[in-house]
Amino acid sequence: MNIRHILMAAMISGSAMSAAAAEPAGYYSSCEGKAGKALLQQLESVVGPHTTVSYKGLLDLYKSSDARPDGTVWDMYSTKRFSFGNTCGNYKKVGDCYNREHSFPKSWFNDASPMYSEAFHIYPTDGKVNGQRSNYPYGECASGTTLPGSGSVKALGKLGRCTFPGYSGTVFEPDDEYKGDFARSYFYMCAAYNSRFGTWKSDMLAGNSYPGFTSWAINLLLKWHRQDPVSQKELDRQEAVYGRQRNRNPFIDHPDLAEHIWGDRQSQPWSASGIPDPELILPVAGSTVNIGTTVAGVARSAQVTVRGTALEAAVTLATSGQGFTVSPATISRSQAQAADGYVATVTYTGSQAGSFTGTLTLASGAISRSVTLTATVVDNLPAGPVTGLGDRSFAATWSYVGDADARGEYTLDVRHDGISLDGYPMSVKATDERFVVEDLEPLTSYTYIVRSAHLVSDEITVTTLAPQPLVELLFDGDLRFTSLVGEPSEAAELLMLVENIDTDITLSVAEPFELSSDKSTWTRTLVLDPEEDRFYLRMNSSSAGTFHGTIKVTAGEYTSDDADFEGTAVAAVKFHEDFEADAKGCGTYNGCTFRGNASTWNFTDAGIWSSDKANTGDQAVRLGKTATSSIEMIDDNPAGFGTVTVWTTQFGSDGESTYQLEYSADEGATWQSAGTGKVDSKTYTMQTFTVNCPGPSRIRIRQTAGKRFNLDDIEATAYTSSLVPDFAEDYHRWDAYARGGRLIIETAEPVTVRVYAIDGTEIYLGRVSGSAELSLPAALYIVAVDDFARRVLVK
Repeated sequence: MNIRHILMAAMISGSAMSAAAAEPAGYYSSCEGKAGKALLQQLESVVGPHTTVSYKGLLDLYKSSDARPDGTVWDMYSTKRFSFGNTCGNYKKVGDCYNREHSFPKSWFNDASPMYSEAFHIYPTDGKVNGQRSNYPYGECASGTTLPGSGSVKALGKLGRCTFPGYSGTVFEPDDEYKGDFARSYFYMCAAYNSRFGTWKSDMLAGNSYPGFTSWAINLLLKWHRQDPVSQKELDRQEAVYGRQRNRNPFIDHPDLAEHIWGDRQSQPWSASGIPDPELILPVAGSTVNIGTTVAGVARSAQVTVRGTALEAAVTLATSGQGFTVSPATISRSQAQAADGYVATVTYTGSQAGSFTGTLTLASGAISRSVTLTATVVDNLPAGPVTGLGDRSFAATWSYVGDADARGEYTLDVRHDGISLDGYPMSVKATDERFVVEDLEPLTSYTYIVRSAHLVSDEITVTTLAPQPLVELLFDGDLRFTSLVGEPSEAAELLMLVENIDTDITLSVAEPFELSSDKSTWTRTLVLDPEEDRFYLRMNSSSAGTFHGTIKVTAGEYTSDDADFEGTAVAAVKFHEDFEADAKGCGTYNGCTFRGNASTWNFTDAGIWSSDKANTGDQAVRLGKTATSSIEMIDDNPAGFGTVTVWTTQFGSDGESTYQLEYSADEGATWQSAGTGKVDSKTYTMQTFTVNCPGPSRIRIRQTAGKRFNLDDIEATAYTSSLVPDFAEDYHRWDAYARGGRLIIETAEPVTVRVYAIDGTEIYLGRVSGSAELSLPAALYIVAVDDFARRVLVK
């Protein structure tokens, strides 16, 4: 090894240590010497096995994995800085709330686990933008639509027709800052789940385990991976996820792995400690840099990022083609090898109208690469192309060529049928080169021109798009269901916001979830009129387990997957602790572990004596040697707790006592009170506490005051309620829906109900307690209680 290799190895070793300090020693050693398909397959054995984080657990993980330095959510789909806990679902605009975005859409792998809650591809993102993205592939769309912002909050990313070579379908293009993050998430999914990757379906996937992605997708992801290198955000997130899942994203630890699997080093064996060849990474060889449009005699410039690795010499830059120049002419090795590279400026100045082509050549030692430069010169003020085209807006663009007025402004005029729109012509800042024209009509043609002090642009024609169909399912918080096997859970009500759809809407869910419009007929496919705005969801499982689901929405050509939810079905096993098991070692106040018939318990200043008066059987627990006596489950009850009933009595001649019935859903880390119990009788009396804690949980009885007392028999019911939306408690005091051609009204307490025809005519006013049925003609009605209303379509 010559002196260059020795120094290079030392530099690489130090760099790798700083970038991936927490990578376990030898973590990727089994991948050494492999390339291409063999390397990808071996990575699965390294990073595939992991500890699954629950879907609910992702929200807790985000507090460490996706937190900005100021403690807010790091959202990659908007500029909003959400507070943790501001989760969807009820949203109407950008910045309302955040949810969990499967950047690799869950419909591609049929909602299967463990991918469904895989932290390395699920990010907290703005709910409205997440809804716009739907399950479309990532891509690039030059004229895509970005959702309108809300106040100072801006949406990030855009949806539109793909303009990246090789694909022409609808895609979502994320913000440039995060394109590399998403590319490395996709590479991770192909590596961690390589053996099943070939069965997943998407226009980005090739239907095989290698290369896994279609050609256009590989080119796109490699481009993003190269142009947006690993950031400190990704490094920090890597460690947070590793702390929970116990696996890593190899493409964050070693970005060069992507080149050895899909890139230009597929034939070269990979080594974690190897010495890379000198390489110019950016700009991409053979790419084209469009400098833009200008007028004769006015320079137009564009920026080019130059980045390399293991370079042996400075980078020299030179242009060919009349009128093209570049600055600087030399970039040092350290500048080119910085994490973000170094930005050079290419400029074109022309003397006559036309389209012109040049070449930018970069060289460092023995390596070089070239990119094509293009520029256009026109005789008038350059304007266009239109960007951000939507159904009610577009962005008018132009090129700044000087010649502005004294305030640095140009004039923009927007017309329809030759007549200027209200507010136009208007002054615009010339150097902005872009202005969003809003409040337009769908499917309507407009024109615009831009004027400087002495120049005027060509007239640009633009036609707005057709209104985009949309179905949004609205609910607050998480939808989680718990029920006993063979029994349906409680039903959750979901609201449906429909825009620009005039055909029937079909909703479908997979087993064991069910849908209904009238809470009587339950099915997995439900057809609704677009005038209907609500339906019901529940779980009804014939087997125990935890299930995930989404609602597939179809209306004509419109499809989407919405409303993530989960449910747990538990076997109907009755929880009854009678404390009749072997109590050896628990006959003192010194504390013990008691293995009961329902659970294992930890006793503190408490014990079991057969000589004490029992409620049933021969043994009873005695608490009260100190005012801090307690008995605590040390195993979780997987069915959760609905109600808990406890039997207690005073011990001997001792007086009254009090205790707390507490429960924990985090393995005893924290406890919540379900109520206070009082022991004031010389005979056994029972007290029932409402716990309502879903999922694995445990209980504790902790004395708070008084003398000794006996406890014998604890019975509990499983938690069987769904967590329904609670964005307004008053809204859920009552319900209204149609069944069998009749309007059904249900109330939890007496309320005054008004029913209106769609024209506002009041057709019913009455007090309803419990339920009421109204026979009404088939039509759409508004049912109102206080300030809340529901639409009901009677068929």
